[in-house]
Amino acid sequence: MIKIIDNYRNLPVGKWLEILELSKDENVDALEQQVKTIAILTGLTEDEVLDLPIVEYRELASKTMFLENEYDGKLQIAKSYGLNGMELIPVKDFNKITTAQYVDYQTFSKEGDMYLVQTLSTLLVPKGKKYNDGYDMDAVQQAIRDNLSVADVLSLYAFFLTKWVKSIKDSQTYLDKEIKKIPNKLMREKLMKQVQEMRSKINGVG
Repeated sequence: MIKIIDNYRNLPVGKWLEILELSKDENVDALEQQVKTIAILTGLTEDEVLDLPIVEYRELASKTMFLENEYDGKLQIAKSYGLNGMELIPVKDFNKITTAQYVDYQTFSKEGDMYLVQTLSTLLVPKGKKYNDGYDMDAVQQAIRDNLSVADVLSLYAFFLTKWVKSIKDSQTYLDKEIKKIPNKLMREKLMKQVQEMRSKINGVG
């Protein structure tokens, strides 16, 4: 029996991104999309999928249905991720993020799903290394693409988003205290309004 990835825990993020990109292609009809999806999840070529007995094809197609639903498993970040012989450590203390790391994160995250691997590579650093120093960034990104599961990606993003929002809220609290020290009333009110607007956006994300 042909093996097929049938859950998010075993689905590498690289294959998931291929499927997401495929779903956006308006030139691909539903049947062709199904064939391509089965090929991605099994490692078969599209021709090999089309050559399968119809009964086997239908069984494989049914196992792709998990993609129709969101991941509903437990979101739990690991202490480290062993990928392609590398031990990648997730950033947990945002106060230790370097300026270059922050700039790269902002740059990649703005580009959306197709730069998801690059975004993750700014937040997963080989053990004992500083960000983008003394290791092959391309190798890290390839390891993430080929081996990090969608379940792990979602867990990491949930963790990072929570940390990021907390960091911003802490900054807002500090700003509140500093703004109150400003003697000019108009300037104080203007800055306070800006902070409140930023806080509303963050609460909306939360």
